[in-house]
Amino acid sequence: MSVSMSGTVLTRDLFRADGTLIASRGEIVDLPYLKHVAACACRGARERPLHETALADAVLEAFEEPALKHLVGSDEARACVADAICDVRFPQAVWDELELLRREDAARYQHAVWTALIASRLFRAALGEAPGLSRLAGGALVHDVGMRHTAARLSFKRDHLSRSEALALEDHPLIGALTLASSLGDAPAVHFALLHHTRAGLGYPRVAGRPPLRGLDVVALSSAFAALLAPRAYRLQPFDARGAADQLLDEARAGHFDLRAVRLLIHCLRGARGTLAELQLPQSSTGFRPPRNHHGLAPAGVAAARA
Repeated sequence: MSVSMSGTVLTRDLFRADGTLIASRGEIVDLPYLKHVAACACRGARERPLHETALADAVLEAFEEPALKHLVGSDEARACVADAICDVRFPQAVWDELELLRREDAARYQHAVWTALIASRLFRAALGEAPGLSRLAGGALVHDVGMRHTAARLSFKRDHLSRSEALALEDHPLIGALTLASSLGDAPAVHFALLHHTRAGLGYPRVAGRPPLRGLDVVALSSAFAALLAPRAYRLQPFDARGAADQLLDEARAGHFDLRAVRLLIHCLRGARGTLAELQLPQSSTGFRPPRNHHGLAPAGVAAARA
């Protein structure tokens, strides 16, 4: 990894889903510690393909989701996505993380599956049948596993987060990266877990240097798009696909996402016909955006009024 970042102090022991201790309470975990965990990972364990796991059923169900119909609704699009995702392979310890996530937090489990499908559609449109596509799709699938270690109550909070709650959430990329690195070593999935919220230096964790893996832009965008399409406690309704694309286009123009990745998303939403170079971006926002959306911290004026 060619970036640097500050660390965090663990407030409790960090265990993998199989019970293996990754780091102890009070440990300072940072990028050097992450590299150490990756270097010590036990490689050589048998890797199971996704189609041999219970996750295969969740993928098939996601193909039928109305929210994803513009991306994976056609037979051609489904075939593209299936080709990319069916051969995702992980050691059993990683599949255990996803299984535990399924039992503990259904919404986050759904988010993992949806992100993987969306990212696979975008990767196939951009890269065709390039080798290594399944590793990118697999990284998208597990990019948010650190959320399993975040306070469950935050998943059900209807109002804005307090500053302390927001700070607690900001630890999940590093926690997820540590969890994956303990099984995978220095793999694309570890990078995606660590950096999917960096948003060109405007998000977290704060990093110095250029993040690796251009596929990170696609995974970060796919994660955000999947979250906007899904029900959440902090907003009245989910965005529709056009509204989510409008939102992400606005955020890309503000520097939070790579505009090329947003163009690729819109290209795929339109059926990926023609070339990406010919794509004309929408001139106005016409999609649905929910009127109440308490995502993130409260605006300064609202927070002051509550104090």
